[in-house]
Amino acid sequence: MGGRGLGLALMVAVLGLASAPGQSAKDGSVRGDVYSNRYFKISLTLPPSLQAVNLASLNVQGTDGKKEYLMMAAREKNASSGIVLLAEKLEGARSPGADEQDFLQRVRKSWDEGEVFDGQEQRPGTNGLVFEELDYEIPKTEFDSAIVTRVGNYLLVFKCNAKSRADLKEMDDAVVAMHRE
Repeated sequence: MGGRGLGLALMVAVLGLASAPGQSAKDGSVRGDVYSNRYFKISLTLPPSLQAVNLASLNVQGTDGKKEYLMMAAREKNASSGIVLLAEKLEGARSPGADEQDFLQRVRKSWDEGEVFDGQEQRPGTNGLVFEELDYEIPKTEFDSAIVTRVGNYLLVFKCNAKSRADLKEMDDAVVAMHRE
């Protein structure tokens, strides 16, 4: 009986370690201008114009906390322009968003009146990452992109918003330059 109790205690300890901080998709931190996430083994250098935002201060729609996680947000000081990073857990081939193209189709369907398509391309990243990028805008007002890549059973989704094409390009290029260990 003592052996069973010890086995159970070890099992509980192992399960506790598996759910410890640093072992979930939501694990991430910003140091200086670099966001890193140990779970996905990624690091992203933010553009110089952006600063990380306290996630608790945000009300981001589209994250349910069960299969969609808000991971990072950065914006220009006193402006709404910036980058938001979400992770979406895939749950098999029939999952809505089963791949990058499905996700981008959902983005297009959610556009507000006045938003127009600017282009879509596939961009190679580092360490085998491939990014699907969809650019759109409200003409002469706002420039946006949705960039998605797959890491394991997750889609990492970057939503970028800028006041100029040049600022959007800087954000998009920073995303595609993301490093993976």
